[in-house]
Amino acid sequence: MRELQQNTYYHLFHKGINKGQVFWSEDDYKTFLEKYFYYLYPVAETFSYCLLGNHVHFLIRIRNEKEQKSYFGYLKSNFPPKSFHELVYENFKLYSASHQVGHLINSYTKYINSKYRRSGSLFGGNFKRKPIESEEYLLNLVVYIHRNPVHHSLTKDFQSYPFSSYGSLLSNNSATFIERAKVLELFGGIDNFVAANMRGVRGFLDDDEF
Repeated sequence: MRELQQNTYYHLFHKGINKGQVFWSEDDYKTFLEKYFYYLYPVAETFSYCLLGNHVHFLIRIRNEKEQKSYFGYLKSNFPPKSFHELVYENFKLYSASHQVGHLINSYTKYINSKYRRSGSLFGGNFKRKPIESEEYLLNLVVYIHRNPVHHSLTKDFQSYPFSSYGSLLSNNSATFIERAKVLELFGGIDNFVAANMRGVRGFLDDDEF
């Protein structure tokens, strides 16, 4: 698997094995996000995400080495020692965000296998990734990810779907791993962000292409 490159934006996408379920309860969704924060936050900025019953979407930017080292210092100063890999720099494996994605999937799979007394893989193959090369594509992808629950007929109202970043991007709560200020700036403000998400994007992507 090719390494995720520093300073690059990616659409990360992963399906359950044979398109099977990867989440069965609200706690499963919450646990996945907790593990995502633990493994990915130190190495990547997150611009949007959506967790669905059998797959996940993330729009991220890989932090460069200078940013990662600086962020490690922040974590060490502001969190207890057991919070992030016991706050040992080498344990982050910051030179390879791809490793952190693998750790996330392995850790969540172990959680599910233990909880539901199953064995074997949970997700099919490696995380799919697509580099993002234009701002227009990035903006469309944010909207596509937020509206994905409607696309898959899980709800008629993407705004109330609890397992996407849409609500966090509109919230005043500062406790979020989403790059709220950067996303809203890209859209030219909160009103434009809401309007773009309400309009949607027709024919932008088909999940099967991943």
